[in-house]
Amino acid sequence: MTSPTTPLVDHIVILIPHSFLSSPPSWFADLFHFYPGGRHSDGLTENTLVLLADGSYLEFIAFVPGVDPAKRAAHQWGRKKEGTVVDWAVTLPPPPPSPDNSDGEARFLEQEKAFREIQKRVRDANAGIVYGDLRRGGRTRPDGEVLKWGVAFPRHDEQAGGGPVEPGTVPFWCLDVTARHLRVPYTDPGVTKHSIGAVGVAKVEVLPNSQKIAESARVVYDTILDAADTNGSWNVGSPAGATVHSGGTVRLGASKGSAGVNITFFTDDPSLVGRSVGGKVDDDNTLAFHLVAAFDRRG
Repeated sequence: MTSPTTPLVDHIVILIPHSFLSSPPSWFADLFHFYPGGRHSDGLTENTLVLLADGSYLEFIAFVPGVDPAKRAAHQWGRKKEGTVVDWAVTLPPPPPSPDNSDGEARFLEQEKAFREIQKRVRDANAGIVYGDLRRGGRTRPDGEVLKWGVAFPRHDEQAGGGPVEPGTVPFWCLDVTARHLRVPYTDPGVTKHSIGAVGVAKVEVLPNSQKIAESARVVYDTILDAADTNGSWNVGSPAGATVHSGGTVRLGASKGSAGVNITFFTDDPSLVGRSVGGKVDDDNTLAFHLVAAFDRRG
């Protein structure tokens, strides 16, 4: 039985030009079945979603045209390159809902209690990285449904200056106030059928921007995830992963002086196993994803 403090992959955040939302290039439009997202409550960003059969999803996010440059620069992803994976989030197994789904706030508070246990464990591990408290956020779906959640981001501890950690180095947390199926309706008919056969996240490869940060990140992963092997990999679950794939991993790659995150997907299309898919975002950046067999953990 899954522990209430077992992290699950919630979503992967990928920054794209706003034009990819309004008039996507054909190579991008042909990769996935896109699900309507919406505008975030801060008014700075909009998104579209790709729902995966394992219950996780991809968030393709873009800054709204005409956004104040100063406000964009102050956003946690405002200085990241478009066409790159900029962050990723984990969540916790939700408590059982009431029959009428009326106790969202109570269920969130129960999850918040579990998160605080994790928050304390990470702080006590003296990694140099800690998690801040959950703060409320949300967005409005195109159909008018208002979604609410709480997120907690990592930061350096006081001894390391207390500043923000480079996004993606370790995951942030996303816990739902409104029912998760409203934010991630992956069980709706047809929404997880993608042309590349993607059914879930096989690997999150994290590339820290220094050896010191890599060492801090390793302590965090050792604290929050189950170790998979001795080569810097950890097991990570997903809400419905066991039904569609063999389980994902997180791996720390060698630092190359610039931070980054690479994503590998499980595919259920045998003809695409071992291939990479994607295309050019602009003259300088290419967005690409690798594909491995749904029940092959070697990816």
